[in-house]
Amino acid sequence: MSANFNPYVQGWRVGNAPSGGSVWGSSSGEAPSIFGALPGGNPSRGRGTPPPPGSTIFYITGFRPNILNASVVDARGRQCYSIVTAASQPHYTTYYDTHRRTVALVDWSGGPPSVEMPGLFPRRSLRSWLQTASDRASRMMDVRGIPHVWVPDGDYICLYYAQNSHSHRLARISVSRDVVEIELSQHAMEARLAEVCILSASVFLSGQHID
Repeated sequence: MSANFNPYVQGWRVGNAPSGGSVWGSSSGEAPSIFGALPGGNPSRGRGTPPPPGSTIFYITGFRPNILNASVVDARGRQCYSIVTAASQPHYTTYYDTHRRTVALVDWSGGPPSVEMPGLFPRRSLRSWLQTASDRASRMMDVRGIPHVWVPDGDYICLYYAQNSHSHRLARISVSRDVVEIELSQHAMEARLAEVCILSASVFLSGQHID
């Protein structure tokens, strides 16, 4: 039975599964419901329509043991970013590019978690950056003063411009086995949304509370 991909249900995570098991788990040990219905076919793609021409795809993979310690590679398998939560600092997740420059930092400690992206925005709470809409049907995200919206759509979380309901999809996140796929349109790449989409995807699927 299929179910919608709902990024607002907290407590689930992506990680390495036991042999023959699901990659989805919960801190309570209960069987997953909504997230457990995600596609489980080819590990490099979920179900659904193929990406439009000109799309760029990144994969979050190599969970050690979960998405907060992982690698981000392109469609050719070349590493582009690293997501690191060191054992010595388990409450901090740092996102590095290939030159070991910090592109984002999430602090999970001390009350509501906070996030910052050097050069893009200073530290602020995660819940204010990925703000839940009043109807809890979407999350708002401001990037360079432009409001965007994340909306669940079947097996995907999709990104659009918030002020244009007829805008083309900018990005979408999907999961297949233990790989998270982030598909960005040509326009999203031109708008330099890759890093914020990688950050958002890992936060949505981290199992950590946002709100």
